[in-house]
Amino acid sequence: MYTPDRVFMQDLKRLDPKLGCYYEENHHHFVITYKRPIGEEVPLMMVKDENNGFRHPDRREIETLKASDTHRTPMKSRLKYAAKYMETEREKQRRKAKEAIRDHTKDDKLQLAPKFARLTGSGGKHNSIFRRINLKPKGISAKSIK
Repeated sequence: MYTPDRVFMQDLKRLDPKLGCYYEENHHHFVITYKRPIGEEVPLMMVKDENNGFRHPDRREIETLKASDTHRTPMKSRLKYAAKYMETEREKQRRKAKEAIRDHTKDDKLQLAPKFARLTGSGGKHNSIFRRINLKPKGISAKSIK
């Protein structure tokens, strides 16, 4: 029914000779395909406008295919990108671990203060933040001697 523009098809074939484009009557859109060595063609993308309506293929699809082709960028730049990504991820993990430790110690500082005071040998009563329970003596006591 519809055919893609001749200039578009030339640009598409210049990008990769195995790419093709045809009009799919079932859903009324153009479909860009890739021809495999064996088997049927694989659909790569459907050409749509902003409202998912019909549109003829143009330069936008060529640019999208170029951007998604990983072999067009040199290996050195891909490796730099991956290394930078991993470095930022590691930094995020370090920051999260540091914040988790800070949050835990912020909550537990009242409980940890007496322990630190005992370890450092500083003075003070090392009062507990918890309610004190007075133990009752068992066995012989001052009252039982009388």
